[in-house]
Amino acid sequence: MRTLTLHRALKWLLALCLGAAAVLWLLRPVGQVAPVSNAVTAGSTARKGNVTVWSWNIAAKSLQQLVPAFEKRHPGVRVNVDMTGARMTTRLMLSLASGVGAPDVSQFELSDAPRYIATGKLADLTPVAMKYRSSFPAYLWDNCMMDGRVYAIPWDMGPCAVFYKRSLFKKYGVDPDRIETWDDYIRAGQAILRKSGGRTKMLPLGANALNWTFQMLIQQTGGQIFDAQGRIAINSPQSRKALDIMRRMRAAGICSDVPIFSQEYLASINADTIASYPAAVWMAGTMKDTARDYAKGDITWGVFRLPAMEHGGKRVANLGGSVLVIPAQCRNKEAAWAFIEYALCTREGQLAQYRNFSLFPGYLPALRHPGVDDPDPFFSGQPAGKVFVTDVTSISRLNMTPNWASAVGYLDQDLSHWAATGMRNEGFFENVERKLQRRLGVPLAPQTGRVPR
Repeated sequence: MRTLTLHRALKWLLALCLGAAAVLWLLRPVGQVAPVSNAVTAGSTARKGNVTVWSWNIAAKSLQQLVPAFEKRHPGVRVNVDMTGARMTTRLMLSLASGVGAPDVSQFELSDAPRYIATGKLADLTPVAMKYRSSFPAYLWDNCMMDGRVYAIPWDMGPCAVFYKRSLFKKYGVDPDRIETWDDYIRAGQAILRKSGGRTKMLPLGANALNWTFQMLIQQTGGQIFDAQGRIAINSPQSRKALDIMRRMRAAGICSDVPIFSQEYLASINADTIASYPAAVWMAGTMKDTARDYAKGDITWGVFRLPAMEHGGKRVANLGGSVLVIPAQCRNKEAAWAFIEYALCTREGQLAQYRNFSLFPGYLPALRHPGVDDPDPFFSGQPAGKVFVTDVTSISRLNMTPNWASAVGYLDQDLSHWAATGMRNEGFFENVERKLQRRLGVPLAPQTGRVPR
């Protein structure tokens, strides 16, 4: 009971902090330039002190492996990577709100960056980081800025493609090189479904995470959930085009309604129930970790580019990615920045993480290294990295405002309801924008093409 009460108190305080941040962000005068405070400066080249880093899972392990090389370069600095795990984001927000207890460097997801930045509790990295702006894809970098200043540095990214089972495609006579559009993909899925006697579906598309596929598709149509001013922009022709692709895939019977990352989903990786997985590059780690001994098994794997909306259209999108930040309360900002700069803004640091833990670099000079194109035994010797790198700088930016996480949650609920009640597209986005306006208190964008309520 006591634990439950504390848990509720923490959730209430976190929600209060995030809500206040969102309100402050929305109320800010457009074009206002934030005052330069808590800025990180280049300072002395002989940096000294201890740096504590909060991170999670393999991301923390990858940073930990960089420490010896970093400390050799900066002998006066000692880095401790804390795999703090449970409740990390909650504890970080509470530490930022109270002004004490935050680490010197912290990780969080790219989609969370705008709402943390809006708290005004992160160090301003502009003086030391702006020179790297052209070294990252614009859609990553721009979500790390507010009012023209830099508060986070992109880490890894999640360019998307289609993982497929070579053995099944060969068995059912489907050539992945002939799949260029989503129409081609649906037809190939129908062929596999028919020739397998209904046993093999083309892809998993469970009703519990449809927003992931929707996000992937609106980056190809040029759609948005919010416009650049943070207003609701989801009721658009681009959104309707993306939803129609999802409706057609499900209506064709080629989708397995298995919940993503459930036991059934993971089991499908070793079975012939699902032939392909449109997903981000980080999915490769899950597949390699889950697949049986692929060198001896019947299933062989490959990767082909994400299908486009139409011939000659964009064949790339991004899902996920993380950033590193320095809380404003950090007392050793120069040393903290030195570690971030080494980990994320050097080819050495990024390539080490890619090779050791498959974290796909957001730093473009690392992506241009020939080592990214090395043949991958898991994909039958295919240089899979090359597939994900192609056109990576042309990915459309999604405007991840401080309301992004809440909006995606509401969208997920509505898409699940859409899938469960017959997939009627008419009126769907009018209902979604009405809900977002009511729950978030955000105005509608004056866009063209909106369907009237």
